[in-house]
Amino acid sequence: MYLCSVKYSRTYCVLLAVLLLFGCRQGDGPDPLKRSRVDGMNKEAFVNRYKDPGLCIAYAQQAIDYVNDSLPEYVDGALRAYNNMAFAYYQRSDYHEADVMLGQVEKRVKNGGQRTENGEIEWMIARLLKARLLQRNCQIADSYRLLYDIGRSGVLEDNRNNLLYNYAQTEYYITMLTLNYHYRDGKQADVRTILTEVENRRPNLKVDYAQDMALNYALAYGWQSAGESITALEYCDQNYAILDFSDPDRYHLANTLQMEAYALRSLPGEASPDTVLALYDEARRVFFDYGDPYQMLGGVTSTARYALLIGDTAMAHSVLREWLEMRGTWKPFSAPKMEVGLFDVLIRSRVASSADEARRWYDHYVELQDYIKKNEQEDFALQQHLDTLNRRSRWMTSTAIVVSLLLVALMVLTVLLLFSVKRLRREKRQLEEAKRRDVERIANVETCLSVMRHDISPFIGYLRNPNLPPDLRNEVLEQLLRTFDNIKNWTRLSIPTGLAFNPSNFEVNEVMEDVRHQVVRPLADVELRFESSDLQLWADRLLVIILLRNLVNNALQHTGKGSVTVKSAEWKSESGERFVDITVADTGSGMTDEQCDSLFRADREVPEGGEHGFGLILCRYIVKRHDDNTRRGCKIWVESRQGEGTAMHVRLAAGK
Repeated sequence: MYLCSVKYSRTYCVLLAVLLLFGCRQGDGPDPLKRSRVDGMNKEAFVNRYKDPGLCIAYAQQAIDYVNDSLPEYVDGALRAYNNMAFAYYQRSDYHEADVMLGQVEKRVKNGGQRTENGEIEWMIARLLKARLLQRNCQIADSYRLLYDIGRSGVLEDNRNNLLYNYAQTEYYITMLTLNYHYRDGKQADVRTILTEVENRRPNLKVDYAQDMALNYALAYGWQSAGESITALEYCDQNYAILDFSDPDRYHLANTLQMEAYALRSLPGEASPDTVLALYDEARRVFFDYGDPYQMLGGVTSTARYALLIGDTAMAHSVLREWLEMRGTWKPFSAPKMEVGLFDVLIRSRVASSADEARRWYDHYVELQDYIKKNEQEDFALQQHLDTLNRRSRWMTSTAIVVSLLLVALMVLTVLLLFSVKRLRREKRQLEEAKRRDVERIANVETCLSVMRHDISPFIGYLRNPNLPPDLRNEVLEQLLRTFDNIKNWTRLSIPTGLAFNPSNFEVNEVMEDVRHQVVRPLADVELRFESSDLQLWADRLLVIILLRNLVNNALQHTGKGSVTVKSAEWKSESGERFVDITVADTGSGMTDEQCDSLFRADREVPEGGEHGFGLILCRYIVKRHDDNTRRGCKIWVESRQGEGTAMHVRLAAGK
């Protein structure tokens, strides 16, 4: 009896210790039953994040309320709920509420007194959505900085085969692809590298059907921006295979329809314009049914733009008017990249009910363009900075490798390796430079032909006059020959290597003297005056001559009596930078404000024999060329009053 009692007592003690230990451990964490209830709410929210964002928000709010009331120690459940709500608000274009939810995630994660298992990865998911919010507002530099930091953190490289980690990795790739194909217009050299990396990693990134479709769409758009329309259509087919058409996910259905239209229009003969337009319009209708203002705006813009492209103006007007009637009912949101596309279509469609409305659209379009350009410049500066850091990092790494190899007597192998790397980089740069020259060469052939057509038109007009005196006919022929000689020289300079920009210091007087002998002779009642100036320019002399020649010829053609005066003056910016303002003023017929506003636009219609044709658009191109290469604020503008004359102003960098 004693032995049995001892044995029983020992067994009882061991069992009691195990139960106590297990009970203590269970007590350290959230109650399993309550936790499972929160997890169930979060699961329902996650499943509905694309299909029904409103239902997603409702389930996530229930989870947050339950955690706050009954399970405050379950931080992971609260983080998941806040991230679910943030994504749903993003899908509804309610960016303020989405940002508030992301702030809650940051606050909970950074509260050091709270225990969490998934805080790190939930924080990464929140930052990825923050990157998308920044993209929507065209803050692409800030967005890429976030993505850059996330990529370098190494958190996403954790191979846990965990749903949250897979979800975070797919969100990272979707966000990175979106940045490249939409907000950088697919111009990044590494876009194919990113696409290939995503496809290689994809078999291990299993989340749910909705995430598969979102990734398919991102890959389709990415390959389309890279010129691979067939590949883009293959991803569209994959999405159609996933969709349940008896109860479709409207968001992904609309995206896929729009993507299919975008890809088909790039493949001649694959589909008729009417078929492509029908796909765009169907996508628009599904987006309207889905109810997200951002996607609705995208559907309207895409449909109207393509309708204008194929000449279906009635369709474009119908879609745009429907949107204009509805837009006042939508909650305001910020999407400059999408909005600038809409205003571009509105302006080109001429759907405005009044000139004032068209002016407001144009002013807003310019404002958005300036905002986007500013953010693109910030992104460019960031890319340069990061490239510098990466080069420095690679250089330091290479140096360390060389030193290490020297210590183990492998210097020869190191040198060979470095030579190979340099050769590959040099070949890559040569290929990229050759591609750039080809693109520039094609552009310059078109430009040269346009310049030729514009410059010889005045002379042909003179020569067609049967009453032209012989002496004036000879002079016109000499001017025509001189013009052909100038075009030949410019062609020889620009076409073989692309239009070169060769800046130098020279006096304004020099180009004025050249232009004096190259313009059409003024009428008897018109005086052509060049006011002497010793100001220095820092510019491309040949391009400045072409610029002034076009401006003076235009002034002479529209001045029947009076004078055409060319003068220059120095101008200083607030930062102290020096410029030279060149003015070509005439006493001709002048222009209306509407004509002035559209003077330099390439998309306006100019009737045969009409005023101010390609020459002024070419002038704008030349000034932009100077501004792109000097980044000094070069510009061209006009002042005019109808019946009183016109003054064309050009601002170029002053000589050094």
